[in-house]
Amino acid sequence: MIKLLRVDDRLLHGQVAFSWTRNLSATDIIIANDEVSKDEFQKMTLKLAKPRGVNLQILDLNAACELIKKHENSRNNIMVITNNLEDAKNIITNTTFIESLNIGGLRERKDSKRYTGSVTLTTDDVDICKNLMAIGIEIEIRQVPEERKILLQSLI
Repeated sequence: MIKLLRVDDRLLHGQVAFSWTRNLSATDIIIANDEVSKDEFQKMTLKLAKPRGVNLQILDLNAACELIKKHENSRNNIMVITNNLEDAKNIITNTTFIESLNIGGLRERKDSKRYTGSVTLTTDDVDICKNLMAIGIEIEIRQVPEERKILLQSLI
């Protein structure tokens, strides 16, 4: 079962690796990103951040979507992470059962606006989020599970 779809431009790091996996009792982490799936150095460093006992798969977007579909009714607790909202949108639109999106961190980029301490969004990002919210996807901002959930709709 997919327990969390998260956007974090750092992908897998301490907060994700330990706080979220423990909170979700995650057995598997899927990192979905075309560029990272082809970069052996990034894959090696991401594997170092993986908690012991948790399976990690780093896949291109198409392969990740196919694997996510297979886990709709799985007994495994799966966390999916991508580093941008476009990939998250593609995952959501290529599956039928993901109802929420967590934005953990998107650092400042060209033409982005700060919405919280850890999240900046471009106008394209905001458009993607509005379209996802229009189809009923809840979008929340939260770096770690212990933080208060901030619904993005209250900020845009």
